[in-house]
Amino acid sequence: MASAPTLSDDRSFGVRLRADLGALLRGPRELWLLFALKFLESVAHFAIYTLLAVYLSEDLHYGDQQAGVIAGTWLTAVSIVMFFSGFIADVMGIRRAMLLAVSSVLVGRTMMALLHDPVLPLVGLGISTWGVASMIPTMTAGVRRYTTKDTVSFGFSLFYVIMNVGALVAPLMVGSLRAWLKTGLDLSLFGMTSHFSTSQLVFSVAAAVTAVTGVLALGLTGEPAVDNDAPKKDNSFLRVLKDVAGERAFWGFMLFVSLLVLVRLIFQHAHLTWPKYTQREIGKDFNFAFYWAINPAMIIVLTPIVTALTRRLSAFWCIVAGSLITTSSVFFIASSSAIWAQIGFIVTLSLGETLWSPRLYEYTAVVAPPGREASYMGLSQIPMFVAKPIVGWMSGWMLSSWCPETGPRDAQFMWLVIGLTTLVGPLAIMGLKNVIETGKNSGRPSATPAA
Repeated sequence: MASAPTLSDDRSFGVRLRADLGALLRGPRELWLLFALKFLESVAHFAIYTLLAVYLSEDLHYGDQQAGVIAGTWLTAVSIVMFFSGFIADVMGIRRAMLLAVSSVLVGRTMMALLHDPVLPLVGLGISTWGVASMIPTMTAGVRRYTTKDTVSFGFSLFYVIMNVGALVAPLMVGSLRAWLKTGLDLSLFGMTSHFSTSQLVFSVAAAVTAVTGVLALGLTGEPAVDNDAPKKDNSFLRVLKDVAGERAFWGFMLFVSLLVLVRLIFQHAHLTWPKYTQREIGKDFNFAFYWAINPAMIIVLTPIVTALTRRLSAFWCIVAGSLITTSSVFFIASSSAIWAQIGFIVTLSLGETLWSPRLYEYTAVVAPPGREASYMGLSQIPMFVAKPIVGWMSGWMLSSWCPETGPRDAQFMWLVIGLTTLVGPLAIMGLKNVIETGKNSGRPSATPAA
C-alpha cells in the first residue's frame, strides 16, 4: 500500500509545519478551490445532520423507532450510492461530478426547508442522497490528484481540518438559532405567510450555502495530470472491480476498514442517539449543539500538530491508538449523565479522532493506483452498507428501551453496551495485524513508514 514518504531529516516541528504548508500553497488553484468547497459543504451537511433526529420527531412527529429507521435507511442509501459514485467520478471527472452532486443536494435541501408535509421533506432527503454520497469520493480523489507524494499527507490533514471548521460552524449556527428562535418564525413567501420551524430555518441556510458551493464548483477547470508515465486506464465498472479483486493488499485493507466501522459508529450515535439522550437525561435547555462544537474545535487546533508529530510513525499504529482512545470516550457517559461526563466524552473522542481519522483518509486514498482514487474511496464504504442501518435502527430502539421520553430509564447501561461493542474494533485490528497487512508491499510502495 502506498503512503507519504518517510522524512529523513531532523527539522523542528515548526520548520516542518511551515515547509508543508508552503508546499501546499504552491499547489494548483483547483486544490484550494476544493478546500473552499469542502468547507461550505461541511457547514450545510453537518447543520442538517446535527438536527436530523430531532427534526424527524419535533417537526414531522415520528417516534424514536420510526425516526431511527428513517435516519438509518438514509445513511445506508448514502453508503450504497457512494460505492457507485466513486466509479462515476473517476469517469466523469472532478468538475462534472461536483456539479451533479451540488445539484442533487440543492434540490433536496430546498425541499426540506420549504415543505411542511410529513412525507415530502423525506423525498427531499432522498434526492440529496446522491450529492451527499458522491462529494466524499469526488473531493478525496481531487485532493489526491492535486497533491504530490511530498504534500499528500499534509494535504489530507488540511482537508480534514477544513471539514471540521465547517463542522464547528454548523453546530454553533444550529445552537444559536435554536436558542434565539425556539418557536420558529413566520415568513412571507410568494405572497403567502407561512410558519417555519427552527429546523427549517437551519435547512434554509444550508440550502443557501449549497447554492454558493455550486457557483464555486463552476470554477473547477480541467483535470490534473495523474501520472504522465502511467498508461491510460480502462474506467469501466467491471474493469475496476477486476483490478481491485486481483490485489491482495486491497482485501487486507477492506478487513481493516470493516473493523474500523465499529469505531466510526460512535459518531453516528453522537448525531442520532446522543442529542435525544441529553434532552431527556439533562433537560430540554441543554444545548447539545454548542457542546458538540467542542469536537470540531479540537480537531481544527490539534490535527495539524498531531499530523506533523506523527507523520514518521506507522499509520497502522496511529490508527489503532487513536481508535482505542475514541472508543474509551463512551465510558464517560456510561458512568454518569452529568455535564462533566458529556464534556469528557466529547474531549476524549476528539483526541482519538485527531490521531486516527486523518491518517485513514490518506491511507484510503494512497492505496489506490493513480486514477482510481474515487473508486477505492467508494469501495471502502462497502462495510458501512450493513453498519449504518444497524446504528440508525438500533438508535431508535435503544432510546425507546433504555432512554424513553417518559417512563423509567437506564441510559448508562445503553452507553455501556455501545462502548463495549465499539471496543471490539481496535482490539480485533491488533489481533489481525498480520492478516490485514498481507501483501501490502506487492506492487507498490509501503503504505505506512515503519515506526
